[in-house]
Amino acid sequence: MNEIFKNTMANMKWTDIKDAADNNALVLLPLGVIEEHGPQLPLGTDIYTAHLQCLYLKKRLEESGHAAVIAPPFYWGICQSTGSFIGSFKSRKETVKMMVFDIIASLAGFGFRNVYGINAHGDIEHNVALIEAFREAAEKLSVHARYMFQESIMHHYGLTGEEPYICPVKPQTVKINISEVPDVHGGDIETAVMNAFYPELVDIKIAGSLPPVSPGDDKIWDWLLGGHTAELSPDGYLGAPADFGGVDVFRHLEDTAGRLAEAIIGKGIS
Repeated sequence: MNEIFKNTMANMKWTDIKDAADNNALVLLPLGVIEEHGPQLPLGTDIYTAHLQCLYLKKRLEESGHAAVIAPPFYWGICQSTGSFIGSFKSRKETVKMMVFDIIASLAGFGFRNVYGINAHGDIEHNVALIEAFREAAEKLSVHARYMFQESIMHHYGLTGEEPYICPVKPQTVKINISEVPDVHGGDIETAVMNAFYPELVDIKIAGSLPPVSPGDDKIWDWLLGGHTAELSPDGYLGAPADFGGVDVFRHLEDTAGRLAEAIIGKGIS
């Protein structure tokens, strides 16, 4: 059953939400988009991934003594790189920013004091909208709103990691796949994760037939900034989907949850 609301507030009663807020539970907000992910994966790959990360993170936090709840996933983000493809829904930056702010404002109104955004989509404009939404929420609302952001790319966005609305996450250092082609979009890692949890949504036969595609360092910005995506990859993926069998999915998710939990606890919980 593809229950994207599994273990989220959407499946809880309002009295359960009140109890969680009264117990100072942390809120994990899954963030993503609905966009094409190659011919082998569903449009919802990013938000399914963010939801899975939150499930694993919730377990890790609770093992460390910190209660946590997962907010309903937000998936109307910005499709910058794949916007020219059928299936990639387009949202305006201001719309995304205001919606995420309103979600955090609602959570603050419920009585929650700590909200963390866990994003599984890497578009530049998408990240900018989320950074601005969490910054505004942290400045204007009575809540500690923090966006979980990769430490290795913060400098590209003018961030230091000291900002109260940013929670820097260390890069993955464990080897979890065999492919030497980076999974930029719809590659081996994303295909493996989706196949492990939602096999009915993955076309394994097609995945196994796809040759590796990499734009190289000189073309990656053409992909990231959009407009030339189909020229770089007519099938809409960058990576090596056929290598999905060489991915250690559960080690990957456990490691991701560990790094996220370390970042949250390290930043301090109010």
